[in-house]
Amino acid sequence: MSDDDYRVPAIKYYQLHGLEKGHPYPQSSDSECAVASLPLISWWSNRVERTYAKFNGFSDIRILFQCFFLSLIIPFCYFNLPLWFYFSDGGYFVGKIDPDEPIFAIFFAPIIETLIFFFPLLEVARYLSLPRWFSYPLIFVFFESLHDQRHFFEHPLMWMTGYMFIVAYEAGRGRSLLHAILFCTIVHEAYNLAICLLDPSIY
Repeated sequence: MSDDDYRVPAIKYYQLHGLEKGHPYPQSSDSECAVASLPLISWWSNRVERTYAKFNGFSDIRILFQCFFLSLIIPFCYFNLPLWFYFSDGGYFVGKIDPDEPIFAIFFAPIIETLIFFFPLLEVARYLSLPRWFSYPLIFVFFESLHDQRHFFEHPLMWMTGYMFIVAYEAGRGRSLLHAILFCTIVHEAYNLAICLLDPSIY
């Protein structure tokens, strides 16, 4: 057996990042390297890349379920759980929510938002080879800022949710563009439905 039998095939940049074969390798400047070497940025960059690689190795069902669960946990604990304590203690909600009212917000808004925000912004970032640690926060902070029904200090609580929508999109993108759009939309719809059904004011 020759020494060549033990060689591991090299993984090209476009293969590692799910790009087309002719996609150019990104050029980095000294200033970019200096920013990326900052402790907080370095930690965030490592976290993003590890999540990206890990989710790309999951099955379709696990991607959807795990993204959904991680998108839901913080909003539920902050927004819904206190309401359930209030409700179980005999509290009463004036003007209950009509269960039929949020149908559009649950099922159709995620489709529109995926096609208008996540799809074009993530594809532009992919085409420009922007670092994930840089492009992801820009996208989910921008997306969350459009939801003006929350108070200013409640917006950061939703960043994890927006991040998991992006993770779902990117994990699906490794399979196909259609997978990416479907994964992001399904996780978003499941999140909206869960938040609605877990609101005690509708019961």
